[in-house]
Amino acid sequence: MQNYPNSYYLDSLERNLIQHPSLVDSHECDLCIIGGGFTGLSTAIEASKKGLKVILLEQNKIAWGASGRNGGQIGPDISNGVESLEKKYGFEVVKNLWDISLDAVKLIDQRIDEFKIECDKKSGNLSAATSQSKVKIFESEINYFQKKLNYYSSKILSRDEVSEAVGTDRYFGGHLYEEGGHLHPLKYALGLADAALSLNVEIYENSKVTKINEEKNYVEVFTSNGLVKAKNIALCCNAYLEEIDAGIKSKIMPIINYMIATKPISKDLQKTILPSDYCVCDTNFDLNYYRLSSDKRMIFGGGVSYSLKHSEKLAKNTERRMLKVFPTLSKEKAEYIWGGYVGITVNRTPDIGQSSQRIFYAHGFSGHGVALTGIAGKIIANSVFSGEKGVLETFEKIKHRNFPGGRLFRMPLLVTISALQKMTDIFNA
Repeated sequence: MQNYPNSYYLDSLERNLIQHPSLVDSHECDLCIIGGGFTGLSTAIEASKKGLKVILLEQNKIAWGASGRNGGQIGPDISNGVESLEKKYGFEVVKNLWDISLDAVKLIDQRIDEFKIECDKKSGNLSAATSQSKVKIFESEINYFQKKLNYYSSKILSRDEVSEAVGTDRYFGGHLYEEGGHLHPLKYALGLADAALSLNVEIYENSKVTKINEEKNYVEVFTSNGLVKAKNIALCCNAYLEEIDAGIKSKIMPIINYMIATKPISKDLQKTILPSDYCVCDTNFDLNYYRLSSDKRMIFGGGVSYSLKHSEKLAKNTERRMLKVFPTLSKEKAEYIWGGYVGITVNRTPDIGQSSQRIFYAHGFSGHGVALTGIAGKIIANSVFSGEKGVLETFEKIKHRNFPGGRLFRMPLLVTISALQKMTDIFNA
């Protein structure tokens, strides 16, 4: 078992961490969930509400992976733009996916209210255009949202409006999602774990799954010291799927992303840097994303590695990226630097489905995970309980290609694609 990485999120917790036991001996349940992040916890909450006996297994600690390390940004959308999906799958599928993404955003507020989760939730999610051509894409999105999806809760911001809201003049305009926002992800995840415990979910940490064995009427889940015999299982491991496959492993690719947190910025800088308190992400392929914490630290993410090797050079590069956006932060040095895996799919749309009669899964959230993981858990729980596809069928209509050639070939291929995309960003600026 690995402990949490040294991050601002860990050090800013205002609570004692619960030490969950490790699985030993044999157990039986209706649903065994593998993975203790947002997806697994959400699935556990919803399944337990329906009266199912639920056991959740986490190989490290609750929210040890991306759920406890991410940028905390909340926004609607199901992929890198729903409009492009209509050409492949038709308007009905796109409308269903869009409505699901809106429900995912609302579900976070519902759970915060229901379970009294303190997680520093704030409103406003801004996409910032790094070129004039990206502003035109925003305008097309707004037109599509309003005329076809009947959605009016986002708007275009001018260059001056973005400059005033963010505190930098490097952007050409923006697309503000007023229903979006941001939160402290580790606080939120631990709040979900508290909620699951209150609903009688059995949570086991330090319980790495070594093998699954599907039979006709049940699935056996083995750890080094225990066994769970379950009617159904849910694979909620995302980028940390590792040895477990179930025929879905090649659909996702883990990449490493780094984040930093500065010391609390000075009172003078607070007047000019993100006075709107929005969270922001830019439109480059290799994007930057950032926000202010509740104690006014700059939390900044950016810089991707496809090698799966942690790099001090890459971590330091994240700080340099921050200073390009906010040169006035040159004296506000990074106090924390941390990184971890993020799961992506080829088409950057989450892969949620059923790999066999009794095995459900959700992964590959591709940067949209704070909201979509929650609704994914609800979708899986509903399907397990009812025995019917339901909303799950909408996601299964999205075809996901395998990443080619295994990891040895995927790495150089993705590096090449990333380099080409970065060149496109430069020439379109």
